[in-house]
Amino acid sequence: MSPEQKQLTEFAIQDLVAEIVNRENIEPEAAMESLYHSSFFAQLINPDTGLYRESAEYLYQCLKES
Repeated sequence: MSPEQKQLTEFAIQDLVAEIVNRENIEPEAAMESLYHSSFFAQLINPDTGLYRESAEYLYQCLKES
């Protein structure tokens, strides 16, 4: 993973956690735990999927469908 991909992935994770907090009205810690323990997280951090380039709204939908 290139440094740029790593940074974009970190931003995507932050944005997705914020999206989970807003949509599900839960604390950030609970949102992070939910995301990190999901099957979707492995896909999100895999640079080959390109998911790090997608919007938080799109990633949230993917998370909910996984």
